[in-house]
This record gives sequence, structure tokens and C-alpha cells, in this order.
Amino acid sequence: MRYLKLFLFILLLAVSAPCSASAAAPRMRPYTGIGILLHPVERDSLNDPVPLYEEPGLSRLGTLNPDRVPKYDWIFGTQPAAPLIVTARKGPWLRVAYDDAGREAWLSPVRPGAFTSWDFFLKDHVSRLLPGLQKKYYQIYQHPDRTILATLTASQYLKVLRLENDWAMVLTDRNSLGWLRWRDEDGRLLIGISSTPQVMQP
Repeated sequence: MRYLKLFLFILLLAVSAPCSASAAAPRMRPYTGIGILLHPVERDSLNDPVPLYEEPGLSRLGTLNPDRVPKYDWIFGTQPAAPLIVTARKGPWLRVAYDDAGREAWLSPVRPGAFTSWDFFLKDHVSRLLPGLQKKYYQIYQHPDRTILATLTASQYLKVLRLENDWAMVLTDRNSLGWLRWRDEDGRLLIGISSTPQVMQP
């Protein structure tokens, strides 16, 4: 019996070791959807809860909890507002992923004009490729998926000039012009924005 307890204890240690290693696994990149909503997180804005609905204005699910919105600082840096991924739009209503589990609901933005399509959002910032990607996503091409020009790193800065489906035409910090994927085949984000101000001219 004593040996059985010892065996079970060793087995438990062996099983828990991979679990602790998986805690340091790369963070899941979000699906891109159609754009981003910068939702204000100032203290005074929290006094007015933002209702969440199953459909625009119908079947209320609860309210947006600012403490549970996804923390995407490793993608978007420090922002004055919480970045919520928008997956659909109906008039002024936006469907957003409102927690780390990826649950979605409809809301009416607190501030008009807070939604930005990816095309405008990425062109308005200096970008970088996210760390920990497969090698193929760090490659810059002469044309989408044709003729590799160079392999970039996650520390290099990029200026997005335009988006075309899953591809972005970019200007690198070494003045190379080319194409790279800004989202993968599953629709997950491959590109983030610089957390420190950089100046790059298109």
C-alpha cells in the first residue's frame, strides 16, 4: 500500500510538470474580425455600465465588465482605451469579443467613431510582427506569396501602406517595400503595433 501511494505521488508530479510548462505557453492570438473598438476605461466611464445583448438591442446578456475584457497589451501596447476585437457590425451596433474566453455580444459604443477598420487602424500606427510566429510569417515577399525578399524579426518596425485580403503591403524600417501576411489562414492576428512611438514615413 505504501508503494502504491509513492507510485501515485510520483505519477502526480509527472503529470503536473507539463501543466506548469504549459502555463508559460505562447498567448493565443485573437481572431481579427473586421476591426477594433477602443472602449474608454477611465474611471468616470465605469459609472455607466455598457449593456451587452445577444442581438442588437434584444435579449440582454449583462454588462461589459472592464476587468474581464481581454488584455492585449502584448499586441497593442499601452492604450488609453481597451481594444475590443469587432467581429460584425449592424448600423451603430458592434459585435465584440468581450472576454478572454472569446465570448461575443452586441453593444452600442459609448463614444461615436470609436470603431476603426483594420485598414485604417494599422495604417495609422507603426507596426511589428508578433513574437513566436512560424518562420513563414516573418517572410516579406515581392508579391503576395511569391518571391521571398527577406526574413524579418519581431523587433523590426513596419509601416502598413495597405491591406489586401490576408496580406499587407509594408515599408520596413530598412526601407524595403514588400508584402507579408497580417493574419494567418485561420484569421488570427499576426501583426501588432509598436508600444513606443516611432516615426516612419511611407
